[in-house]
Amino acid sequence: MPGGTCVRCVVQYLPCPNGHFAPNKSPSVHVTPRRQLNSRKAGSLRLHQVHAKAAVEQRGYLRLPSVQEQAAEHRKSVLSKLGKSGMLFVMGNASVSRNSDVMHPFRQDSNFAYLTGVQQPGFAVAIDSETGYTVLLAPYLDPSHVVWMGAQPSLDDLAEQYGADSCAFLTDLNSIMMSRPAFKDGPIHLLHAKDRQAVQQFAPQVAQSRCNELVELQQAVTACRAIKTDADIACLQHASHVSADGHIAMWRRCLPGMHEYELEAEFLRTTMKAGLRHTAYPSIVAAGDNAATLHYEHNNAVIGKDDLILVDAGAEYRCYAADISRTFPASGKFTASQKDLYNGVLQVQDDAIARYQSGKGWKEEVAMPSRQCYCEMLLDLGLARGSVDALIDREIDKIFMPHSLGHFLGLDVHDTSPCGPVPDQLKSGHVVTCEPGLYFVDHMLEPAYNDAKKKEFLNRDGIDRYRPFGGIRIEDNVVVTSDGNFNLTEAVGMVKRVPDIEEMCL
Repeated sequence: MPGGTCVRCVVQYLPCPNGHFAPNKSPSVHVTPRRQLNSRKAGSLRLHQVHAKAAVEQRGYLRLPSVQEQAAEHRKSVLSKLGKSGMLFVMGNASVSRNSDVMHPFRQDSNFAYLTGVQQPGFAVAIDSETGYTVLLAPYLDPSHVVWMGAQPSLDDLAEQYGADSCAFLTDLNSIMMSRPAFKDGPIHLLHAKDRQAVQQFAPQVAQSRCNELVELQQAVTACRAIKTDADIACLQHASHVSADGHIAMWRRCLPGMHEYELEAEFLRTTMKAGLRHTAYPSIVAAGDNAATLHYEHNNAVIGKDDLILVDAGAEYRCYAADISRTFPASGKFTASQKDLYNGVLQVQDDAIARYQSGKGWKEEVAMPSRQCYCEMLLDLGLARGSVDALIDREIDKIFMPHSLGHFLGLDVHDTSPCGPVPDQLKSGHVVTCEPGLYFVDHMLEPAYNDAKKKEFLNRDGIDRYRPFGGIRIEDNVVVTSDGNFNLTEAVGMVKRVPDIEEMCL
Protein backbone atom coordinates (compact mmCIF):
# COMPACT_ATOMS: atom_id res chain seq x y z
CA MET A 1 0.00 0.00 0.00
CA PRO A 2 1.80 3.14 -1.16
CA GLY A 3 2.18 6.07 1.16
CA GLY A 4 4.22 9.21 1.66
CA THR A 5 4.67 12.16 3.93
CA CYS A 6 2.66 15.33 3.43
CA VAL A 7 2.64 18.17 5.96
CA ARG A 8 0.03 16.45 8.15
CA CYS A 9 0.76 12.72 7.79
CA VAL A 10 1.56 11.11 11.13
CA VAL A 11 2.72 7.63 10.27
CA GLN A 12 5.80 7.34 8.11
CA TYR A 13 5.45 3.59 7.56
CA LEU A 14 2.15 2.32 6.25
CA PRO A 15 1.10 -1.34 6.32
CA CYS A 16 0.10 -3.50 3.43
CA PRO A 17 -2.83 -5.91 4.06
CA ASN A 18 -0.37 -8.68 5.03
CA GLY A 19 1.38 -6.56 7.63
CA HIS A 20 4.63 -5.85 5.76
CA PHE A 21 6.19 -2.45 6.31
CA ALA A 22 8.48 -0.46 4.12
CA PRO A 23 9.54 3.18 4.05
CA ASN A 24 7.35 5.30 1.84
CA LYS A 25 8.76 5.68 -1.61
CA SER A 26 5.78 7.12 -3.45
CA PRO A 27 3.60 10.15 -2.77
CA SER A 28 0.79 9.75 -0.25
CA VAL A 29 -2.66 11.24 -0.44
CA HIS A 30 -1.95 14.91 -0.86
CA VAL A 31 -4.81 17.36 -0.68
CA THR A 32 -4.49 20.69 -2.39
CA PRO A 33 -5.21 23.28 0.30
CA ARG A 34 -7.34 26.33 -0.34
CA ARG A 35 -4.14 28.28 0.09
CA GLN A 36 -0.60 27.00 0.43
CA LEU A 37 0.52 26.63 4.03
CA ASN A 38 3.04 29.21 5.04
CA SER A 39 6.25 28.07 6.72
CA ARG A 40 4.98 28.82 10.24
CA LYS A 41 1.89 26.63 9.74
CA ALA A 42 3.88 23.88 8.10
CA GLY A 43 6.34 23.92 10.98
CA SER A 44 3.61 23.69 13.62
CA LEU A 45 1.99 20.81 11.79
CA ARG A 46 5.29 18.95 11.52
CA LEU A 47 5.81 19.38 15.25
CA HIS A 48 2.33 18.04 15.95
CA GLN A 49 3.09 15.17 13.56
CA VAL A 50 6.23 14.22 15.51
CA HIS A 51 4.41 14.27 18.85
CA ALA A 52 1.50 12.20 17.54
CA LYS A 53 3.79 9.64 15.92
CA ALA A 54 5.76 9.30 19.15
CA ALA A 55 2.56 8.65 21.08
CA VAL A 56 1.57 5.89 18.67
CA GLU A 57 4.99 4.24 18.76
CA GLN A 58 5.18 4.45 22.56
CA ARG A 59 2.07 2.26 22.78
CA GLY A 60 3.51 -0.22 20.31
CA TYR A 61 0.47 -0.37 18.06
CA LEU A 62 2.08 0.78 14.87
CA ARG A 63 3.43 -2.47 13.48
CA LEU A 64 0.90 -5.00 12.21
CA PRO A 65 1.41 -8.77 12.25
CA SER A 66 0.29 -10.79 9.26
CA VAL A 67 -3.32 -11.76 8.67
CA GLN A 68 -2.31 -15.36 9.42
CA GLU A 69 -0.84 -14.46 12.82
CA GLN A 70 -3.76 -12.26 13.77
CA ALA A 71 -6.42 -14.87 12.91
CA ALA A 72 -4.44 -17.66 14.63
CA GLU A 73 -4.26 -15.58 17.80
CA HIS A 74 -8.02 -15.03 17.64
CA ARG A 75 -8.76 -18.75 17.19
CA LYS A 76 -6.50 -19.68 20.09
CA SER A 77 -8.28 -17.21 22.39
CA VAL A 78 -11.75 -18.41 21.39
CA LEU A 79 -10.90 -22.11 21.83
CA SER A 80 -9.32 -21.41 25.21
CA LYS A 81 -12.41 -19.59 26.41
CA LEU A 82 -14.80 -22.19 24.93
CA GLY A 83 -13.10 -25.19 26.52
CA LYS A 84 -15.17 -27.83 24.71
CA SER A 85 -14.19 -30.84 22.59
CA GLY A 86 -15.45 -31.41 19.09
CA MET A 87 -15.43 -29.33 15.93
CA LEU A 88 -16.23 -25.70 15.20
CA PHE A 89 -17.90 -25.10 11.85
CA VAL A 90 -18.49 -21.51 10.78
CA MET A 91 -19.73 -20.26 7.42
CA GLY A 92 -18.71 -16.92 5.98
CA ASN A 93 -20.94 -14.58 4.04
CA ALA A 94 -22.05 -15.14 0.46
CA SER A 95 -22.28 -12.39 -2.15
CA VAL A 96 -25.54 -10.44 -1.95
CA SER A 97 -27.51 -9.49 -5.06
CA ARG A 98 -27.97 -5.79 -5.67
CA ASN A 99 -30.19 -6.16 -8.70
CA SER A 100 -30.43 -8.75 -11.45
CA ASP A 101 -26.93 -10.26 -11.75
CA VAL A 102 -25.15 -7.28 -10.14
CA MET A 103 -23.79 -7.83 -6.62
CA HIS A 104 -23.28 -5.48 -3.72
CA PRO A 105 -19.63 -4.88 -2.81
CA PHE A 106 -18.73 -7.84 -0.64
CA ARG A 107 -18.30 -7.49 3.12
CA GLN A 108 -17.35 -10.50 5.22
CA ASP A 109 -19.25 -11.68 8.30
CA SER A 110 -17.41 -10.11 11.24
CA ASN A 111 -17.12 -13.30 13.28
CA PHE A 112 -15.80 -15.22 10.28
CA ALA A 113 -13.29 -12.46 9.53
CA TYR A 114 -12.19 -12.61 13.16
CA LEU A 115 -11.52 -16.36 13.01
CA THR A 116 -9.96 -16.58 9.53
CA GLY A 117 -9.06 -13.19 8.05
CA VAL A 118 -10.72 -14.29 4.79
CA GLN A 119 -12.23 -11.46 2.78
CA GLN A 120 -13.78 -13.45 -0.09
CA PRO A 121 -17.34 -14.79 -0.33
CA GLY A 122 -18.47 -18.40 0.01
CA PHE A 123 -15.78 -19.70 2.41
CA ALA A 124 -16.21 -21.76 5.57
CA VAL A 125 -13.87 -23.06 8.26
CA ALA A 126 -13.66 -26.27 10.31
CA ILE A 127 -11.59 -26.18 13.51
CA ASP A 128 -10.66 -29.00 15.86
CA SER A 129 -11.57 -27.38 19.16
CA GLU A 130 -8.99 -29.38 21.14
CA THR A 131 -5.93 -29.05 18.92
CA GLY A 132 -6.79 -25.92 16.94
CA TYR A 133 -6.21 -27.77 13.64
CA THR A 134 -7.86 -25.55 11.03
CA VAL A 135 -9.27 -26.55 7.65
CA LEU A 136 -10.23 -23.67 5.39
CA LEU A 137 -13.08 -24.59 3.05
CA ALA A 138 -13.18 -22.73 -0.25
CA PRO A 139 -16.06 -22.47 -2.73
CA TYR A 140 -15.58 -24.60 -5.81
CA LEU A 141 -15.49 -22.56 -9.00
CA ASP A 142 -15.79 -24.16 -12.38
CA PRO A 143 -12.56 -23.70 -14.39
CA SER A 144 -14.51 -21.74 -17.00
CA HIS A 145 -14.89 -18.95 -14.45
CA VAL A 146 -11.28 -17.97 -15.06
CA VAL A 147 -12.49 -16.07 -18.14
CA TRP A 148 -14.60 -13.81 -15.97
CA MET A 149 -12.75 -13.81 -12.65
CA GLY A 150 -9.14 -14.45 -13.56
CA ALA A 151 -6.90 -17.22 -12.30
CA GLN A 152 -7.84 -18.47 -8.81
CA PRO A 153 -5.33 -19.40 -6.08
CA SER A 154 -4.75 -23.09 -5.45
CA LEU A 155 -5.91 -24.76 -2.24
CA ASP A 156 -2.31 -24.82 -1.01
CA ASP A 157 -1.98 -21.11 -1.77
CA LEU A 158 -5.15 -20.34 0.19
CA ALA A 159 -3.95 -22.37 3.19
CA GLU A 160 -0.68 -20.46 3.20
CA GLN A 161 -2.33 -17.09 2.63
CA TYR A 162 -4.63 -17.43 5.65
CA GLY A 163 -2.52 -19.61 7.92
CA ALA A 164 -4.77 -22.68 7.81
CA ASP A 165 -3.34 -26.15 8.37
CA SER A 166 -5.02 -27.31 5.17
CA CYS A 167 -7.57 -26.19 2.63
CA ALA A 168 -10.26 -28.13 0.75
CA PHE A 169 -13.32 -27.33 -1.30
CA LEU A 170 -16.52 -26.82 0.65
CA THR A 171 -18.17 -29.37 -1.63
CA ASP A 172 -15.82 -31.97 -0.10
CA LEU A 173 -17.04 -31.30 3.44
CA ASN A 174 -18.41 -34.82 3.76
CA SER A 175 -14.96 -36.38 3.28
CA ILE A 176 -13.33 -33.74 5.48
CA MET A 177 -15.68 -34.77 8.27
CA MET A 178 -14.20 -38.26 8.10
CA SER A 179 -10.59 -37.08 8.21
CA ARG A 180 -10.13 -36.42 11.95
CA PRO A 181 -11.64 -37.99 15.08
CA ALA A 182 -12.98 -34.66 16.34
CA PHE A 183 -14.61 -34.03 12.95
CA LYS A 184 -15.92 -37.57 12.59
CA ASP A 185 -17.41 -38.35 15.99
CA GLY A 186 -17.53 -35.26 18.19
CA PRO A 187 -20.17 -32.56 18.49
CA ILE A 188 -20.26 -29.84 15.84
CA HIS A 189 -20.38 -26.36 17.36
CA LEU A 190 -22.09 -23.73 15.21
CA LEU A 191 -22.46 -19.97 15.48
CA HIS A 192 -25.48 -19.37 13.26
CA ALA A 193 -28.39 -21.12 11.58
CA LYS A 194 -26.62 -20.71 8.23
CA ASP A 195 -23.83 -22.94 9.55
CA ARG A 196 -26.32 -25.76 10.12
CA GLN A 197 -27.77 -25.25 6.64
CA ALA A 198 -24.28 -25.53 5.12
CA VAL A 199 -23.62 -28.81 6.97
CA GLN A 200 -26.95 -30.15 5.72
CA GLN A 201 -26.12 -29.11 2.15
CA PHE A 202 -22.49 -30.22 1.89
CA ALA A 203 -22.37 -33.10 4.39
CA PRO A 204 -25.86 -34.62 4.30
CA GLN A 205 -24.64 -37.89 5.84
CA VAL A 206 -23.70 -36.16 9.10
CA ALA A 207 -26.31 -36.70 11.80
CA GLN A 208 -28.00 -33.41 12.56
CA SER A 209 -28.11 -34.37 16.23
CA ARG A 210 -24.36 -33.64 16.31
CA CYS A 211 -24.93 -30.02 15.35
CA ASN A 212 -25.32 -27.52 18.19
CA GLU A 213 -25.76 -23.78 17.84
CA LEU A 214 -23.89 -23.18 21.05
CA VAL A 215 -24.61 -20.13 23.13
CA GLU A 216 -21.22 -20.76 24.71
CA LEU A 217 -19.45 -20.42 21.34
CA GLN A 218 -21.20 -17.14 20.59
CA GLN A 219 -20.31 -15.94 24.07
CA ALA A 220 -16.66 -16.97 23.64
CA VAL A 221 -16.30 -15.15 20.32
CA THR A 222 -18.10 -12.09 21.66
CA ALA A 223 -15.95 -11.93 24.81
CA CYS A 224 -12.73 -12.26 22.81
CA ARG A 225 -13.76 -9.60 20.30
CA ALA A 226 -14.49 -7.15 23.13
CA ILE A 227 -10.87 -7.22 24.36
CA LYS A 228 -8.71 -6.06 21.49
CA THR A 229 -5.29 -7.52 20.83
CA ASP A 230 -2.38 -5.28 19.86
CA ALA A 231 -2.94 -6.40 16.26
CA ASP A 232 -6.61 -5.40 16.42
CA ILE A 233 -5.67 -1.99 17.79
CA ALA A 234 -3.09 -1.58 15.04
CA CYS A 235 -5.83 -2.21 12.46
CA LEU A 236 -8.09 0.33 14.16
CA GLN A 237 -5.24 2.82 14.27
CA HIS A 238 -4.55 2.46 10.57
CA ALA A 239 -8.24 2.84 9.72
CA SER A 240 -8.24 5.99 11.87
CA HIS A 241 -5.11 7.34 10.20
CA VAL A 242 -6.51 7.05 6.70
CA SER A 243 -9.94 8.30 7.80
CA ALA A 244 -8.32 11.34 9.42
CA ASP A 245 -6.70 12.14 6.08
CA GLY A 246 -10.15 11.92 4.51
CA HIS A 247 -11.70 14.29 7.03
CA ILE A 248 -8.98 16.89 6.66
CA ALA A 249 -9.21 16.60 2.87
CA MET A 250 -12.85 17.66 3.19
CA TRP A 251 -11.96 20.62 5.38
CA ARG A 252 -9.42 21.89 2.90
CA ARG A 253 -11.59 21.36 -0.18
CA CYS A 254 -14.79 22.79 1.26
CA LEU A 255 -16.23 25.93 -0.24
CA PRO A 256 -19.69 27.46 0.22
CA GLY A 257 -21.90 26.57 -2.73
CA MET A 258 -20.63 23.00 -2.95
CA HIS A 259 -22.96 20.08 -2.37
CA GLU A 260 -22.54 17.82 0.63
CA TYR A 261 -21.90 14.87 -1.69
CA GLU A 262 -18.87 16.64 -3.12
CA LEU A 263 -17.28 16.51 0.33
CA GLU A 264 -18.31 12.88 0.70
CA ALA A 265 -16.59 12.19 -2.62
CA GLU A 266 -13.43 13.84 -1.29
CA PHE A 267 -13.44 11.53 1.72
CA LEU A 268 -13.92 8.47 -0.49
CA ARG A 269 -11.23 9.60 -2.92
CA THR A 270 -8.74 10.01 -0.12
CA THR A 271 -9.46 6.74 1.69
CA MET A 272 -9.70 4.66 -1.48
CA LYS A 273 -6.46 6.10 -2.79
CA ALA A 274 -4.84 4.86 0.41
CA GLY A 275 -6.14 1.35 -0.29
CA LEU A 276 -9.16 1.33 2.04
CA ARG A 277 -11.98 0.66 -0.41
CA HIS A 278 -14.84 0.32 2.07
CA THR A 279 -16.40 2.65 4.60
CA ALA A 280 -17.50 1.20 7.93
CA TYR A 281 -20.95 2.80 7.56
CA PRO A 282 -22.68 5.31 5.24
CA SER A 283 -20.98 8.67 5.59
CA ILE A 284 -22.89 11.53 7.20
CA VAL A 285 -22.10 14.92 5.68
CA ALA A 286 -24.64 17.32 7.16
CA ALA A 287 -24.50 21.08 6.58
CA GLY A 288 -26.50 23.56 8.62
CA ASP A 289 -29.75 22.29 10.10
CA ASN A 290 -29.26 18.91 8.41
CA ALA A 291 -26.94 18.15 11.31
CA ALA A 292 -30.01 17.98 13.54
CA THR A 293 -30.81 14.63 11.89
CA LEU A 294 -28.57 12.19 13.73
CA HIS A 295 -28.21 9.64 10.92
CA TYR A 296 -28.54 12.04 8.01
CA GLU A 297 -27.42 10.26 4.84
CA HIS A 298 -28.95 12.27 1.95
CA ASN A 299 -25.76 14.32 1.57
CA ASN A 300 -27.30 16.32 -1.29
CA ALA A 301 -27.83 19.83 0.10
CA VAL A 302 -25.95 22.95 -0.95
CA ILE A 303 -23.51 24.20 1.67
CA GLY A 304 -24.14 27.74 2.89
CA LYS A 305 -21.38 30.19 3.74
CA ASP A 306 -22.43 30.41 7.40
CA ASP A 307 -23.02 26.69 7.88
CA LEU A 308 -21.36 24.37 10.30
CA ILE A 309 -20.79 20.98 8.69
CA LEU A 310 -21.03 17.83 10.78
CA VAL A 311 -19.19 14.89 9.22
CA ASP A 312 -19.34 11.38 10.67
CA ALA A 313 -17.24 9.11 8.45
CA GLY A 314 -14.83 6.23 8.84
CA ALA A 315 -13.07 3.71 6.63
CA GLU A 316 -12.40 0.01 7.25
CA TYR A 317 -9.08 -1.82 7.34
CA ARG A 318 -9.25 -5.63 7.53
CA CYS A 319 -12.91 -5.03 8.47
CA TYR A 320 -11.85 -2.93 11.50
CA ALA A 321 -13.70 0.37 11.61
CA ALA A 322 -12.78 3.95 12.24
CA ASP A 323 -15.67 6.05 13.59
CA ILE A 324 -14.75 9.72 13.56
CA SER A 325 -17.00 12.76 13.81
CA ARG A 326 -15.89 16.34 13.41
CA THR A 327 -17.77 19.61 12.95
CA PHE A 328 -16.17 22.49 11.07
CA PRO A 329 -17.20 25.84 9.55
CA ALA A 330 -17.84 26.02 5.82
CA SER A 331 -16.11 29.41 5.76
CA GLY A 332 -13.01 28.02 7.46
CA LYS A 333 -13.55 30.29 10.46
CA PHE A 334 -15.88 29.76 13.43
CA THR A 335 -18.14 32.66 14.38
CA ALA A 336 -18.22 33.62 18.06
CA SER A 337 -21.52 31.77 18.57
CA GLN A 338 -20.33 28.69 16.72
CA LYS A 339 -17.15 28.69 18.77
CA ASP A 340 -19.12 28.87 22.02
CA LEU A 341 -21.22 25.84 21.05
CA TYR A 342 -18.26 23.88 19.77
CA ASN A 343 -16.05 24.53 22.78
CA GLY A 344 -18.90 23.54 25.07
CA VAL A 345 -19.20 20.12 23.42
CA LEU A 346 -15.42 19.75 23.36
CA GLN A 347 -15.22 20.42 27.10
CA VAL A 348 -17.78 17.65 27.70
CA GLN A 349 -15.71 15.28 25.59
CA ASP A 350 -12.45 16.17 27.34
CA ASP A 351 -14.08 15.53 30.71
CA ALA A 352 -15.54 12.21 29.56
CA ILE A 353 -12.36 10.84 27.97
CA ALA A 354 -10.46 11.51 31.19
CA ARG A 355 -12.88 9.07 32.84
CA TYR A 356 -12.20 6.26 30.34
CA GLN A 357 -10.18 4.14 32.77
CA SER A 358 -10.08 0.42 33.42
CA GLY A 359 -12.33 -0.62 36.29
CA LYS A 360 -14.73 2.30 36.05
CA GLY A 361 -18.43 1.50 35.82
CA TRP A 362 -19.88 2.99 32.64
CA LYS A 363 -23.21 4.28 33.94
CA GLU A 364 -22.17 5.52 37.37
CA GLU A 365 -18.57 6.64 36.86
CA VAL A 366 -18.49 7.73 33.23
CA ALA A 367 -21.94 8.45 31.75
CA MET A 368 -23.52 10.12 34.80
CA PRO A 369 -20.62 12.54 35.48
CA SER A 370 -20.65 13.30 31.76
CA ARG A 371 -24.35 14.13 31.94
CA GLN A 372 -23.62 16.50 34.82
CA CYS A 373 -20.89 18.20 32.80
CA TYR A 374 -23.27 18.40 29.84
CA CYS A 375 -25.98 20.08 31.91
CA GLU A 376 -23.45 22.62 33.17
CA MET A 377 -22.69 23.37 29.51
CA LEU A 378 -26.41 23.88 28.76
CA LEU A 379 -26.62 26.37 31.62
CA ASP A 380 -23.44 28.18 30.57
CA LEU A 381 -24.69 28.53 27.00
CA GLY A 382 -28.06 29.84 28.11
CA LEU A 383 -29.94 26.92 26.59
CA ALA A 384 -31.42 25.80 29.88
CA ARG A 385 -32.19 27.20 33.32
CA GLY A 386 -32.34 25.68 36.79
CA SER A 387 -29.93 23.43 38.62
CA VAL A 388 -27.84 20.57 37.24
CA ASP A 389 -29.72 18.08 39.40
CA ALA A 390 -33.07 19.36 38.17
CA LEU A 391 -31.99 19.15 34.51
CA ILE A 392 -30.84 15.57 34.97
CA ASP A 393 -34.02 14.65 36.85
CA ARG A 394 -36.15 15.98 33.96
CA GLU A 395 -33.75 14.54 31.35
CA ILE A 396 -33.30 17.94 29.74
CA ASP A 397 -29.86 16.90 28.48
CA LYS A 398 -31.44 14.09 26.44
CA ILE A 399 -33.46 16.65 24.48
CA PHE A 400 -30.18 17.99 23.08
CA MET A 401 -28.26 14.69 23.01
CA PRO A 402 -30.64 11.76 22.44
CA HIS A 403 -27.89 9.17 21.99
CA SER A 404 -25.41 7.52 24.30
CA LEU A 405 -21.96 8.88 25.08
CA GLY A 406 -20.16 6.06 23.27
CA HIS A 407 -20.12 2.47 22.11
CA PHE A 408 -17.70 -0.37 21.49
CA LEU A 409 -15.73 -0.20 18.24
CA GLY A 410 -14.05 -3.00 16.32
CA LEU A 411 -15.02 -5.26 13.43
CA ASP A 412 -18.46 -3.67 13.65
CA VAL A 413 -18.89 0.05 14.08
CA HIS A 414 -21.23 -0.72 16.98
CA ASP A 415 -19.14 -3.63 18.10
CA THR A 416 -20.17 -6.63 20.12
CA SER A 417 -19.43 -7.54 23.72
CA PRO A 418 -20.96 -9.73 26.43
CA CYS A 419 -22.97 -6.70 27.60
CA GLY A 420 -23.98 -5.40 24.15
CA PRO A 421 -22.70 -2.36 22.24
CA VAL A 422 -22.22 -0.23 25.38
CA PRO A 423 -19.85 -1.29 28.18
CA ASP A 424 -20.99 -1.95 31.72
CA GLN A 425 -17.47 -1.69 33.15
CA LEU A 426 -14.42 -0.49 31.26
CA LYS A 427 -11.54 -2.95 30.92
CA SER A 428 -8.04 -2.76 29.49
CA GLY A 429 -8.29 -3.65 25.80
CA HIS A 430 -11.71 -2.12 25.28
CA VAL A 431 -12.00 0.34 22.41
CA VAL A 432 -14.90 2.72 22.97
CA THR A 433 -15.97 5.84 21.12
CA CYS A 434 -16.55 9.12 22.93
CA GLU A 435 -19.03 11.20 20.98
CA PRO A 436 -20.93 13.93 22.81
CA GLY A 437 -23.20 15.97 20.60
CA LEU A 438 -25.47 18.99 20.82
CA TYR A 439 -28.43 19.05 18.42
CA PHE A 440 -31.45 21.25 17.86
CA VAL A 441 -33.97 18.64 16.81
CA ASP A 442 -37.48 19.95 16.17
CA HIS A 443 -39.08 16.64 17.11
CA MET A 444 -37.33 16.76 20.47
CA LEU A 445 -37.74 20.46 21.23
CA GLU A 446 -41.38 21.03 20.32
CA PRO A 447 -42.79 18.26 22.56
CA ALA A 448 -40.54 19.50 25.39
CA TYR A 449 -41.90 23.04 25.03
CA ASN A 450 -45.37 21.59 25.63
CA ASP A 451 -44.33 19.34 28.50
CA ALA A 452 -45.26 20.87 31.85
CA LYS A 453 -42.37 19.08 33.55
CA LYS A 454 -39.74 20.27 31.08
CA LYS A 455 -40.68 23.60 29.51
CA GLU A 456 -39.71 25.71 32.52
CA PHE A 457 -36.12 24.46 32.22
CA LEU A 458 -35.74 25.46 28.56
CA ASN A 459 -34.64 28.94 27.47
CA ARG A 460 -36.35 29.41 24.10
CA ASP A 461 -34.49 32.64 23.31
CA GLY A 462 -31.13 30.97 23.82
CA ILE A 463 -32.19 27.93 21.83
CA ASP A 464 -33.48 30.03 18.93
CA ARG A 465 -30.16 31.85 18.82
CA TYR A 466 -28.26 28.63 18.10
CA ARG A 467 -30.96 26.57 16.36
CA PRO A 468 -29.90 27.37 12.76
CA PHE A 469 -26.55 25.67 13.35
CA GLY A 470 -28.31 22.29 13.43
CA GLY A 471 -25.91 20.26 15.51
CA ILE A 472 -22.36 19.51 16.60
CA ARG A 473 -20.71 16.18 17.31
CA ILE A 474 -17.10 15.42 18.20
CA GLU A 475 -16.18 11.73 18.19
CA ASP A 476 -12.91 10.02 19.01
CA ASN A 477 -11.94 6.33 19.29
CA VAL A 478 -10.34 5.58 22.65
CA VAL A 479 -8.36 2.52 23.77
CA VAL A 480 -8.72 1.72 27.47
CA THR A 481 -5.33 0.69 28.87
CA SER A 482 -4.07 -0.64 32.20
CA ASP A 483 -2.79 2.83 33.09
CA GLY A 484 -5.48 5.08 31.61
CA ASN A 485 -6.37 5.42 27.95
CA PHE A 486 -4.97 6.13 24.52
CA ASN A 487 -6.88 8.30 22.03
CA LEU A 488 -6.35 6.68 18.63
CA THR A 489 -8.05 9.52 16.79
CA GLU A 490 -5.87 12.27 18.19
CA ALA A 491 -2.75 10.13 17.91
CA VAL A 492 -3.07 9.93 14.13
CA GLY A 493 -3.28 13.70 13.79
CA MET A 494 -7.06 14.27 13.76
CA VAL A 495 -7.16 17.70 15.37
CA LYS A 496 -10.24 19.05 17.15
CA ARG A 497 -9.30 22.33 18.88
CA VAL A 498 -10.76 25.43 17.23
CA PRO A 499 -7.42 27.07 16.32
CA ASP A 500 -6.14 23.79 14.83
CA ILE A 501 -9.29 23.24 12.77
CA GLU A 502 -9.19 26.78 11.44
CA GLU A 503 -5.50 26.43 10.62
CA MET A 504 -6.17 23.25 8.63
CA CYS A 505 -9.20 24.74 6.85
CA LEU A 506 -7.57 27.91 5.64
